[in-house]
Amino acid sequence: MNRVYSESEKRNTNVVLIALDTLRADHMSCYNYRLETTPGIDEIAKEGVLFERCISPAIPTHPGYTTIFTGASPLRHGVVCHRGVHALPEDILSISQMLYKEGFLTVAIDNLTATGAHWFSRGYEYYIFSGGTTVLSGGYKITGEITTKKALNFLNLWREGRFGRKPLFMFIHYWDPHAPYFPPPPFRGTFYQPNEKMKSIKALMMKTVWGRNLLKGWVRKVVKERDDKAYLDSLYDEEILYADDQVSKVISWLKDAEVYDETIVVITADHGELLGEHNIFYDHHGLYEGDIHVPLIIKSPNLPRDVRVKGFVTHEDIVPTILQLLGIRTDVKFEGSPLIEAVYRGESEREFVVSLENTRMTKRAIRTRKWKLIQTMRPDVYGNPAGHLELYNLKRDPEEKENLADSEEEILKDMVFKLEHWYRRMLGGNPDPLTTQPISMPIRPK
Repeated sequence: MNRVYSESEKRNTNVVLIALDTLRADHMSCYNYRLETTPGIDEIAKEGVLFERCISPAIPTHPGYTTIFTGASPLRHGVVCHRGVHALPEDILSISQMLYKEGFLTVAIDNLTATGAHWFSRGYEYYIFSGGTTVLSGGYKITGEITTKKALNFLNLWREGRFGRKPLFMFIHYWDPHAPYFPPPPFRGTFYQPNEKMKSIKALMMKTVWGRNLLKGWVRKVVKERDDKAYLDSLYDEEILYADDQVSKVISWLKDAEVYDETIVVITADHGELLGEHNIFYDHHGLYEGDIHVPLIIKSPNLPRDVRVKGFVTHEDIVPTILQLLGIRTDVKFEGSPLIEAVYRGESEREFVVSLENTRMTKRAIRTRKWKLIQTMRPDVYGNPAGHLELYNLKRDPEEKENLADSEEEILKDMVFKLEHWYRRMLGGNPDPLTTQPISMPIRPK
């Protein structure tokens, strides 16, 4: 039975939205990864619903979070670049603005506004700045420990009644496991297993432009420690383990405060990370599965426990799902849909998903259950010209190694038509932001 909260229940229901930056779903143990990287989140998944195939409609950070917060398609809200020239229009509301109007106490533990994207603070009574920004060249980012401390400090004040007795909407943004990968003790060294077949990080990364960029930054420190790709990969997994521990501390607080049972907990990520696939070393561009397949876990008192939902869902579905769980009706337009029916059905009926990027390069992709098409819109530093097409049979080739664009002509035509038809319908005659907005953070040839 699809049950939503009554008005009296809604006034006592809290929402905690937790985002772990740069977390690819297939490196989480609850998504069947070979290592136990997320024991705490695994328990939350058992107490709630795990969506097996959540796809980010736009990468990287700014496009991803803008869609998470608004439920709007990137082609409508227009934020298709990280640190780009376009700001979120005032008439597109965020979840914090919606819940503030419904009487929620709204608070964010975040630092996205430090990058110039001031719309990320809209709707919050308290926007608690977590600290510095991620700078790849300098190898610095705000750590999960600081973020958790600020979140728990606020929660303690809230429990004391310092802000009245409103229901809470809290957004917590963890930068881990985003680069640089420097997990603290005792997490560092948990997963690394040295072997005789070491692959040199330096040798592999010197093959591509982006790799050479990284070797002049934070990766240089890793190479000095151990020039082994398996070591660098293990640091990413240990960053996930560290982030999981921080999330677990927040969940423990909710349980100790006896508010966990009446709190909706949502866990997701803005995008994933490539760890050398397609010669993209430790970054998030290309629209391959490691980039766009992200976790989505929702624990709610009025949802069943330990359910896994097959099929496609996206960031666009998160806001309408939260609102429906709370029983809040709105005239706000969403491209996403509430996921409650999919939970009880065990599967989403969405036939395909589209993903975009316009930060390091300009691409768009469409993915069905079996096929994936990636289209290059502007020439990239990997030698692909505008119009270059990649077609993958994901049933047979989940790692996207064999480009079938030249051999599967009919499938290619069908996928291009499907993408173009959807794209033009979504634009509705408006300019395409992928072509009107310049690439915001291109890779510089070196």
